[in-house]
Amino acid sequence: MESGIQQLAEADALLLQRADAARTYGDDDRVPTIDEFVDFACPDCSVFHAERGDSLINRFVIGAGVNYRVRMYLIPRLMRGYQAAEAAYAAGALEGRSAFEGMMRLLLEHQEEWRYLLDPTPHFEEYARYLELPLDRFRELLERDAMAPLILSDIRMAQAMGVTGAPTFVFNRPGELTGEHSFYGNQPMSLFADYLERVGFPPPR
Repeated sequence: MESGIQQLAEADALLLQRADAARTYGDDDRVPTIDEFVDFACPDCSVFHAERGDSLINRFVIGAGVNYRVRMYLIPRLMRGYQAAEAAYAAGALEGRSAFEGMMRLLLEHQEEWRYLLDPTPHFEEYARYLELPLDRFRELLERDAMAPLILSDIRMAQAMGVTGAPTFVFNRPGELTGEHSFYGNQPMSLFADYLERVGFPPPR
């Protein structure tokens, strides 16, 4: 019995590592990192990603080589953000970044379908089916809260960085996680560039 529990714990640790990798873009401690704190039940988060999410990735992550990580900040009054976070992380744990991105996109685009429901899980399973995830494994991860350690870690990080709303973008100097520079809301790309300069990017020539 004990060995079975240990095997499950080890398997979950690997799944959590995969989920973390799926939501992380770049791992270069020589450049700054943008941490985005998001609640998938948050309308402002949905609007940001519809209007500027692709620009953020294309201009600063792919184009400039800045690190970027999605983290969860759960707004209690929205209620269903935790379940949505589990769905996104479970997708990433099972099938990597493309599955995490796909689930994140579906959660945000179809937010009004599920965020007021007592049990939004059937909608999440529908999205998982659309993404061709292994549905039994996806359902099992949600049922036993396998992604909870990653979500709770995000919540603790948000508290340490003084995050009070979503979406919040935290700009960290290379190799640091201080939360010294951040802003809230659906802001233009020019503000991202300004804040990256505050943390030393691009570096002086």
